[in-house]
Amino acid sequence: MIEQAFLLLDREGPDGVTIRAVARAAGVSHAAPANHFADRRQLLTEMASRIFRQYLDMVATRGSVSGENRARAYLAALTDYGLSFPGRYQLLWRKDLVDWQNPAFLDQLNRAYDDFLQALAAGSRRVAAGDQDIETLGTAAWAMAHGYAVLRSTGIFEPRSDAFTGKPRMEAMLDLLLGADEDQRLPPE
Repeated sequence: MIEQAFLLLDREGPDGVTIRAVARAAGVSHAAPANHFADRRQLLTEMASRIFRQYLDMVATRGSVSGENRARAYLAALTDYGLSFPGRYQLLWRKDLVDWQNPAFLDQLNRAYDDFLQALAAGSRRVAAGDQDIETLGTAAWAMAHGYAVLRSTGIFEPRSDAFTGKPRMEAMLDLLLGADEDQRLPPE
């Protein structure tokens, strides 16, 4: 049933995933999902927990980088996941559909964000120097990546490169927020 629920989510978005629709897609009676999930919210919360695990797997596939590069891997994976799976990405942030007090969901969410903050702190010269609050920097970076993913996935923003550096837009935005090593910057054309 979960597999069918994910197919519905990918095809129709969060609002298309109902208990009846999942049962119909799975070829079972509309009452059968009740044996596994008390209600739609419980089903969607389980799906959101699995989505966070998928996201963490995506971060892990970017290699064993550390420090700021790991923080950048988290943000790039967040954007890539949102663009690859817009319905799944939307579900993550729907407090009206997902139980944000659910321990399994919170565990995945906190695991992702806490590791992201640790990586960001380990790689940020400004945080190490005491010039920036890690929570503020982390919130700004996460919000920027999230906003960019939403705007790209809805077609409001198009994929473009930075006119100055030639880097993909997301990478250039991260450089602006987190700073770039001088040897990473390209000279203006």
